[in-house]
Amino acid sequence: MDGSIPNLAGQQKRYLETQLGLFASGARVDTAMQIVTAHPKTADHADFSAVAAYLSALQWNPSPVTGLGEHLRVGQEIYTHICAACHDADGRGQATNRVPRIAGQHYPYLRRQVEEAARLHRDLAPPEMSSALRGMRESEKDALADYVARLGNSEPLSDPERPHRP
Repeated sequence: MDGSIPNLAGQQKRYLETQLGLFASGARVDTAMQIVTAHPKTADHADFSAVAAYLSALQWNPSPVTGLGEHLRVGQEIYTHICAACHDADGRGQATNRVPRIAGQHYPYLRRQVEEAARLHRDLAPPEMSSALRGMRESEKDALADYVARLGNSEPLSDPERPHRP
């Protein structure tokens, strides 16, 4: 696994339902997801709800693909000041507000999402989030994505000696 696709196990149920609906409507674009949401056996809201319930009940991946482990303290500082208010300190998101779990997502996926939100390609990203991400240096975006990928692990997040997981 290269970490380019999201880990959906343990994701917030309401968030997943919303995202499936957005893929089905074309508001969010991803060929694989649009094929899934257009399939006759999963093409209505009740099916989206069942798929979301199943995925959210699964145990999240405790071993996501991470970055190089450099500058994790910088990533932690950025996360605390920019992301924790919505995604919570532990990165598990908020079920009631449809804020996704980002803790333990794969680093390559997170890095791509940070870039897309910074470029305003994610219409669903709050403007203040996009603005903050747009102002970051590439090294800060790397540090943030790597830190978030490690959230929820039992190992110390600020340990720069932590090995990279391919």
